[in-house]
Amino acid sequence: MNRKRHIALIATLLALAGAWTGGLPAPAKAKLVFTDIKGKNHTPFASAKTKAVVFVFLLRDCPVSNVYAPEITRIHREYSKKGVALYLVHPDRDTDAKSALAHASEYKLTTPVVLDHDHKLTRLADAQVTPEAAVFDDKGRLVYRGRIDNLYADFGKKRAKPTRRDLRDTLDALLAGKALAKRTTKAVGCYIDFSNDKEKNK
Repeated sequence: MNRKRHIALIATLLALAGAWTGGLPAPAKAKLVFTDIKGKNHTPFASAKTKAVVFVFLLRDCPVSNVYAPEITRIHREYSKKGVALYLVHPDRDTDAKSALAHASEYKLTTPVVLDHDHKLTRLADAQVTPEAAVFDDKGRLVYRGRIDNLYADFGKKRAKPTRRDLRDTLDALLAGKALAKRTTKAVGCYIDFSNDKEKNK
């Protein structure tokens, strides 16, 4: 393989892994399509009106995830009017459409809910914990990954109310037209199980 072809191959692999510093390449953005639990297809980066795409990862039986249900609903209601597309993502294989619908109904979640059994969205966002938020700008660049806010200082250590609202602050900055460098914070909650991924890749 000559040098030019070798460089091109490396660039392609990096882009597919989500490590491309310029954001998701145009073909990848256009092809990012998924179906929610109600059967509706979504192409989050297809609209020029979309200013940010947010994935919030959660587990049905994670108590920390469930505590955040009202705040997630508030964020969806407030920011969807401003060009922010927000999706809830179930990365666990034990959650099917029926149980996800029941969970959404129980916790009054109005946001589109997506099953991610193959962990494509989870790995795109590099999510590790639930609840964890990942924010992509309109060019497909991951600009934030981490906690929704700092309500939890640690697992089992809950503040009366948050003093930092990281997800909202990130969205406000993007909507104000600010260029953001990637930032991460530590999310507190339940770890996502990737063990079956390892078995699948053997």
